[in-house]
Amino acid sequence: MLSAQRLAPLAVALLLVLAGCGAGPSDGTTTAPPETDASTATDTPASTDTATPGEAGTSDQEPLDTPADTTPDDGTPSDESDDGDETTAYDIQVENGTLPFDVNRTFARVQGLIGTDVEPRPVEIRNLSEWRGTLPRVAASPLNDALGYENVSVNWSEPSGLTRLTGYVYVHPGAGSAATVERVLAHEFAHTIQYQANMLPWLDRLRTRRIETDQAKVYRSLQEGGAVYVADAYTERYLDTETNSAFVRRQYEQGGATYRSALAPYLFGKQYVAHVIDSPADLSAVYRRYPRTTEQLIHNYTRAEEPEANLSVAATAPATDWQHRGDNTLGEMTTRHSLGTELSADRAAAAATGWGSDTLTVFQRADGTGGWVWVHRWDNSSEADEAFAALDDYQVARQTDGDRDFRTVRVSDETTALVIGPEPFVDAASVEGTTANVTVQIGS
Repeated sequence: MLSAQRLAPLAVALLLVLAGCGAGPSDGTTTAPPETDASTATDTPASTDTATPGEAGTSDQEPLDTPADTTPDDGTPSDESDDGDETTAYDIQVENGTLPFDVNRTFARVQGLIGTDVEPRPVEIRNLSEWRGTLPRVAASPLNDALGYENVSVNWSEPSGLTRLTGYVYVHPGAGSAATVERVLAHEFAHTIQYQANMLPWLDRLRTRRIETDQAKVYRSLQEGGAVYVADAYTERYLDTETNSAFVRRQYEQGGATYRSALAPYLFGKQYVAHVIDSPADLSAVYRRYPRTTEQLIHNYTRAEEPEANLSVAATAPATDWQHRGDNTLGEMTTRHSLGTELSADRAAAAATGWGSDTLTVFQRADGTGGWVWVHRWDNSSEADEAFAALDDYQVARQTDGDRDFRTVRVSDETTALVIGPEPFVDAASVEGTTANVTVQIGS
């Protein structure tokens, strides 16, 4: 079996990145991140890090296709406000161009909202769309393609930004209004402060440990949610334009499953942050005791209120040309948006709400062909009934729309499985067990 570490190079390349770093699935096996300073990297349906047209992203990685911010160019930037005599002690370098507002004042205001005392980093004006073609598109990932995620196009004339773990900020103003670009920079400066003030306790473990997709999405959501929360406070106080969260919610509600998957960390992350704090000055408290699963994050549960259910899955492929490559927990957020590639958003959300735990087992042949068995344990039998009906309708639709075979299995009253792959793989897959203990075998 290939180790997770050996799969790490796929982590950057096979990820969906929208709205800064949201995610859709990739190949399914969790990995230790590669030797870069990227904030999240998993070879799975989940996360990733890129630039955000119109909003903001935080990452060290290059942008793929992302939705554009369609905010009209009619906002008022802060340098047209009542604070024209405001001064700061900063001297931020703006490289490769200029911006139509005082970046030093923007940083000072963001830092004042959060209540920290860190040094800013340079800002570089850069056309982030030039990076777009350097990585595979969404559907280039076999699992993305199998689950129904599609490539999307982007209007790169809209403003975008991204922040490296060093706190160094890239901004692409595009054709956006001064106020929209300033809002993007406020979001990015919130990330600079998160990094410079060492607020995010998981950054070191991302380089050294095996991170599952569900956990990576929690991290991403808390990181992006914090920046959206701060950008909203900044916009409401200093700008006359749409808030970061209003943009995210509007795009989420109007977009397809791929957009929703990417925007979910922003939407649910900000929702969770707003649930636990009342002011940007309390931002660091968000990261002291945080959710472990996207289920907890989406529904504002504590770890004790809704712990992940026990689920153990053993996978083998004896005497076949299939190799078991690894396992991963994808979580409620990924379950919701994967179902949403074929079902209505409301039905997908309702079915995924019963999530208790899941394990994706990943198989591969020597020629690179993939096969997957996605086992879910639901909160109770009635939730499993609803989810199984949704999974069944989903797999029928996927077989019509794609070139892979699908099969649903009711393992127990509370446990289901979805088998995905070429027809011989799906036919050869045996999924048996109890509610908490499942065995997956390919071949006899």
